[in-house]
Amino acid sequence: MSAEKLSFQDAAFLRLESEQHPIHVAGLMILKQPEPMPRGYFRRLARHCGRLNELWPLFDKKLADADSLRSPTWVSADDYDPAYHVSHYALPAPGRMDDLLGLVARVHERLLDRHRPLWEIHLIEGLSGNRFALYCKVHHALVDGVGALHMIDTLFSTSPDELIDFRRARPKALAHQRRLSLARQLGAVTDELKRHYAAIPEMSGLLVGMGMDKLLGKRDTPPLPFTAPRTLFNTDVDKRRAIVTADLSMATMRRIADSQGATINDVLLAVCGGALREYLQGASALPKDSLEAGVPVSIKAHSEEDGNRVGFIIAQLFTDEPKPLTRLKRIVRVTRQAKADLRHLSKTAAQDYANLLMMPTLILTLTHRASQIPPPINVIVSNVPGSRQRLYLEGARLEALYPLSVVTDGMGINITVVSYLRRLCVAITSCPTEQPGIEGLGRMMKQQLDTLAAAIEARIAG
Repeated sequence: MSAEKLSFQDAAFLRLESEQHPIHVAGLMILKQPEPMPRGYFRRLARHCGRLNELWPLFDKKLADADSLRSPTWVSADDYDPAYHVSHYALPAPGRMDDLLGLVARVHERLLDRHRPLWEIHLIEGLSGNRFALYCKVHHALVDGVGALHMIDTLFSTSPDELIDFRRARPKALAHQRRLSLARQLGAVTDELKRHYAAIPEMSGLLVGMGMDKLLGKRDTPPLPFTAPRTLFNTDVDKRRAIVTADLSMATMRRIADSQGATINDVLLAVCGGALREYLQGASALPKDSLEAGVPVSIKAHSEEDGNRVGFIIAQLFTDEPKPLTRLKRIVRVTRQAKADLRHLSKTAAQDYANLLMMPTLILTLTHRASQIPPPINVIVSNVPGSRQRLYLEGARLEALYPLSVVTDGMGINITVVSYLRRLCVAITSCPTEQPGIEGLGRMMKQQLDTLAAAIEARIAG
């Protein structure tokens, strides 16, 4: 492939990265071993994982100059070696889930090698119940979380008898095979600047509307950015990471949503709000004002595969509200208005709004001053739809898929969720140094879902 210049946003993910702030997304997949177990199964699977660059073109490109980001470009990795991208090992008996999560947290802490294609896969045997795990991480400059999950989805099959077919390798996109002339590059930059300039009135109107709602004392409306209370989630982070998982019943969440005119995402936010309230109360650190969540919304066109185009809405989690059902109803009102506001924005204005929320924190991360400004939000809660069909990888049945994300200074917790079959797989990525006992948050989320379901049943019965 010819040299391919990185977009401004993708290059920013590389420039902002440091030892304390790795910026990659990942997926932890739990799989059931095939029965009967084929001879040499794990060695063959590891070997096939090393050939994923043949299926996915972005796994076969690297930075032209890993030591300089003055004008970063992708080039073909003519020195690709699978040994640097695929690791294979086993958990000690009895193969507890806690042991797996501890191991994955240590791997998630480490930076990817910028002199090679920016991805890794770890095949981990020995999980109890004849299970094993695959942990795959990819740099955010290559793909966003939605794109990474889409790639994983294309790797799996709905048949236990199907193997990875490397003859069906995806062709490289045309944009990867031609170098734009200088005139065309300058023209593209000019057009981009015009679009962002034209979007200023849209974004200004959105912020003015939010400000007027605040001045008029309206309740349950989307808050202005940078008005969230400071919490122990909004401090400087170090390189330590904790990974927490939970499984939530889709049937229970849908029953709650239908009874309240809510969405599954509304119920998820209510569950997160209740769990974070319980956790902060236990740490004697619950602020008087409600925590605010940034909820990513993909605004990428279907034709765009690589890179990132993400919008945000801000929603209060009403952690100041002790009643779970009231919390859900208030969240529904806020998210409805926030989504309506976003729908009225152009894609450019929506992306500018997302940048307004996140870029100041990311930039100040470079100077370790992110915690010196008011938090734009307290936590990110991202919900990505997954497969409704049971999936297999070379005969192994996928049992769960947990998406892991990025934390930075001022934003030390990230809750990412993907649906699979009849449940939501929740993964919480955090920096545990300033968050004692954060490992219990997954259990609290499951308890909060049960509490909310019981409150609705009691209301119906009453």
